[in-house]
Amino acid sequence: MKKLFLITAVLMILNLLIMNLTYAASNVGLSDWQIIKKIKKLDKKVDRNPDNAKFLIERGYLKYRLKDYGSAIEDYSSAQELEPKNANIFYARGTVWFARENYNSALEDYNDAIRLNSKDAKSYISRGKTRLRLDDINGAIKDYNTAIKYNKKARDAYVNRGIAHDLSGEYDEAIEDYKHAIKLCKYSPDAYYNMGLAEMNIDDFEKAIEAFNKAIEQNPNYSMAYYKRGQAYLKLDNKQFAKSDFQKARELDPGNKEVKQALDELKEELNNMLKEEKIYY
Repeated sequence: MKKLFLITAVLMILNLLIMNLTYAASNVGLSDWQIIKKIKKLDKKVDRNPDNAKFLIERGYLKYRLKDYGSAIEDYSSAQELEPKNANIFYARGTVWFARENYNSALEDYNDAIRLNSKDAKSYISRGKTRLRLDDINGAIKDYNTAIKYNKKARDAYVNRGIAHDLSGEYDEAIEDYKHAIKLCKYSPDAYYNMGLAEMNIDDFEKAIEAFNKAIEQNPNYSMAYYKRGQAYLKLDNKQFAKSDFQKARELDPGNKEVKQALDELKEELNNMLKEEKIYY
């Protein structure tokens, strides 16, 4: 009897997980207007079925997609009251708190998600990201280690552990983590970008440029990769290449003040050099 109960419980959890994954996947790429239409339909379903957490979870996710974070939290909180042992609800609400930059509340929800499902790698990864925002680097690394323990193919765990190592000044460990992430998924512009930053931190600017090249090759609109590659070129005294990269970064992200300042300063330096050359000749 006990065995039958356990099998039934496992099947229920699996069905719920599959339902959530299928629902999330089915809503990728929807326009805001399409999402609003779906929310209106769900409003009616929630009114007719006030004790059904599924509709609240679906509506909460769609509101999160619209960045209506307050309403999303309300829906997830109502669903959590109906299903207090559903780890996925705590995880989802934690994601909304994180998006609102309320990291303490996000941490509480991820803690509860892990309490209810202690082997869920994604919860450890998300809690690790939250701990990084709260300057708990060691705690974040422990969470990423645990995530990898339960899912050795968790690419995001390696990327984020690399970032944590980088912040700790452990650049060699960070680079190894980024390499591992790339082995798991060849399309990893973020891993290449962060590897480039780590290479710059150890003054290996040529390798940094190689890493930024890969990031840009995989994501031609990666503005910060152009900017950082430009900085690496500057360190190698290749000012023209640096200028070209700063201009591209500025084109892709015109609101970035740091990029604008770097480009303006370099242009001024190049103009002064040109004036000096003219005087010399």
